[in-house]
Amino acid sequence: MKSQNLDVALKIGEAHQERELSSKISARMRQSMRDNGDRDSVRSIILSNVAAENYAFAMTEIKRFAESKGEYPQFRIRSERYLSYACDLVNAIRAKRSFPGLHHISMSKQQDLYDRALSHFEDLKVTLKKVEQIEKEVVLDDVRSTVWVVKAIIFCVFAIFALGFVIELSRGVLPAANIVADDYFGQFTNFVFDKLGL
Repeated sequence: MKSQNLDVALKIGEAHQERELSSKISARMRQSMRDNGDRDSVRSIILSNVAAENYAFAMTEIKRFAESKGEYPQFRIRSERYLSYACDLVNAIRAKRSFPGLHHISMSKQQDLYDRALSHFEDLKVTLKKVEQIEKEVVLDDVRSTVWVVKAIIFCVFAIFALGFVIELSRGVLPAANIVADDYFGQFTNFVFDKLGL
């Protein structure tokens, strides 16, 4: 009976110790997330779910984010390896935090596993920042190309109007102006010759 009580007490103690370490690492992850800026950003959502050990939801968010940018083909090309690496990091964090038989290894080894999980978390944070930067660059490039297209259309419309004006000017106004100028020149010449007496 005593050995059974001792086993139960050991298991309870190990579970408590495991929960305590897990809560410490979650707290350190949440503390690390404070400089994430917008709470609704993809990075913040993914990191907060990883800190809360909602790994499946974090993976789903990574995949949803990759698929949500279908209108920007360059985004998928440029961010694919980073998003794949982010998924690998989430899996690595999950493996380190839920290592089987964790209570059977020494405290220093447990601490080493948790430190590696924190290192992966920091790496995940940097990777997601890069993905967000790629997203901003791709959107900015798209806006720039849209501005170029609009400018090109405006210049083409202006050129068409200018060409139409020149054609109209050469067909209607210039011949009439030529006749008017020729008439004024003739009247001026006659005036000059009349004054000179010729």
